[in-house]
Amino acid sequence: MNNKIITHFLKTGMYTDAGPYKDLYNSLPDDIYKLREIVNKQHIHKMSLYRSFLNKNKNNNNLKYKWQNYRCLDDVLLTATAMTSELIRINNNKNPFIKISQDPNKKLIITCRYVSVLYASILKAKGIPCRCRSGFAPYLYDDKIVDHWIVQYYDKNFKKWINVDSQANVKSKNFNICNFPDEAFIWAADAWLLMRQNKLKNKENYLNGTKHWGDDTFAWSLLMDFHALFHDEINYVTLPVFLYGKNGEEKLPKLKQSTLKELDHLASLMKDVDKNFDQLKKIWENNKKFRCVSSALNNPFLHLELDAKDLR
Repeated sequence: MNNKIITHFLKTGMYTDAGPYKDLYNSLPDDIYKLREIVNKQHIHKMSLYRSFLNKNKNNNNLKYKWQNYRCLDDVLLTATAMTSELIRINNNKNPFIKISQDPNKKLIITCRYVSVLYASILKAKGIPCRCRSGFAPYLYDDKIVDHWIVQYYDKNFKKWINVDSQANVKSKNFNICNFPDEAFIWAADAWLLMRQNKLKNKENYLNGTKHWGDDTFAWSLLMDFHALFHDEINYVTLPVFLYGKNGEEKLPKLKQSTLKELDHLASLMKDVDKNFDQLKKIWENNKKFRCVSSALNNPFLHLELDAKDLR
């Protein structure tokens, strides 16, 4: 592996920087499996909790959660430091990573992107090269394929990237959730290219969150994966402006053929990130269209009465 690439994935961005918690992270076990378990036990997935309120998870202890406090913290805890700070607060200023509370009220209500960011931040603080990846997980449900985030860390002994799902608890599948094969995950680039070639089976079963948004689903995942490769683990609503429809609605507008080809080219390069790293970096540094992002609260093109179609 190119040392330049290893060095790149040792670095952090504003989401994965350990900040004042670097010593805390370094004090945690070095074992990848134990670290994954420690991080995983700090959260309750928002959908899991919601289903428990509806009594759809009969074996779910989350019913003990105080429903008055229910709020998905994806909205506010965007960074690893923010998540860690909140964990310490709700655990009465005690280290939540050492003695893990069984009280569901002392856990974060977050989703896969956030658990991956926290896990990646800890690995990086411990000097382990890693990267968050956005794609699709066919192993979470039997009847649908949902967008999902995982973490890849570089194993210097085996000289290869190892796939870890830091959020899902999958026990019935025939692979190790802390070291699963590439084919167990549907990479965003592969999904985009198969969709574009009309070779994607059951396209309607691919969901972004709980909804099928059509081609949007694949474009969003591809761009989130691209940003994450360059330490910008944008969340589900902070997306390149050109992916927004009229008036900022979350619906993929009609893109020019030139833009679709740009996305095709990006996806083809992302099929082998390490081999094509220099080309991907060049796109990252020069393509304004892919870098100009908006959010749910602040779409610069709407506020300035500009039209996002200018970027399409």
